[in-house]
Amino acid sequence: MNILITGGCGFVGSSLALNIKQKYPKYEVTALDNLHRNGSELNIPILHEAGINFIQGDVRRPEDLEPLSYDLMIEASAEPSVMAGLNGDDRYLMETNFGGLFNCVRSVLDNNAKLIFLSTSRIFPMSAINGLEYIEEASRYTMKYGHGIAENFPKEGTRSLYGMSKYAGELLIAEYIEMLGLKAIINRCGLLAGKGQFGKTDQGVVTHWAASYIYDKQLSIFGNGKQVRDILNVRDLFRLIDMQIHSFDRFRSELFNIGGGINNSLSIFELDALCKKLIGAKEVPFMPERVLDIKYYVTDNTKIQSYGWSPEISAEETLKEIADWITENKEELKWIFA
Repeated sequence: MNILITGGCGFVGSSLALNIKQKYPKYEVTALDNLHRNGSELNIPILHEAGINFIQGDVRRPEDLEPLSYDLMIEASAEPSVMAGLNGDDRYLMETNFGGLFNCVRSVLDNNAKLIFLSTSRIFPMSAINGLEYIEEASRYTMKYGHGIAENFPKEGTRSLYGMSKYAGELLIAEYIEMLGLKAIINRCGLLAGKGQFGKTDQGVVTHWAASYIYDKQLSIFGNGKQVRDILNVRDLFRLIDMQIHSFDRFRSELFNIGGGINNSLSIFELDALCKKLIGAKEVPFMPERVLDIKYYVTDNTKIQSYGWSPEISAEETLKEIADWITENKEELKWIFA
């Protein structure tokens, strides 16, 4: 099988490429990336060593995709920051997340190939999520009714420019499935984490928190610290992608919410407490809540569980994996995190 991974030097793309190649060494795996994100170039020698092809290219340019031949594309390219576009630089966000996806869809059709698209939980409107009824406990918010956000959660309302760009991509794929026979699967991922992630305040918060402890870098808790996210280890995502690649027709044309679920959820308070337990003491001040913050997001995995997949790696295991990776490579990674 010949697999193309866009955004293949990013955290998710490179992790999937390495896992696929390790499990299926005879597969041809190609990572395409424009190296826009700081640190992504560090993955090039790692990919080469694993026998993965690297192409420096950009999904915004159709001519970078036209020469490529493959059986399946994993579309993991994105401007992933929920804060993207707020400083006026919205062009790169939209040209990558929507225009780039359109180019990828056209390329998949031209190759008569299959597509697995990685979307995001941030497609859900902020007002709808923040307007739910919550119980405020000592260290976290808890939903008063239900146990998470399912695929049919209301979509009316604003969701951030990032969330809008990814939701627009979902709608584009749905139309191409229906109108032009596109062979595609959409995975709407929650908060992804694991070793190899270059986290920031606006994307990759678990890694950002661990790195800030290890390098003694300033941290802030925005709001009251009780905001909750579920955490999905990228290796659990690979287990699902592996299933979908090799049983594609069973998943074809479906959309799934994918996340760690309630058992792998942490509030900012709880994440901070785990860092203190695993890494060491640190004082973290409070700051006003940010405009795009939401109180709660925990994935309802009911639909994907009916297909035989559930997350297996706990939030604490994931945090320890990240902390161990940063500690083992502390000098090499210093210029990114410190």
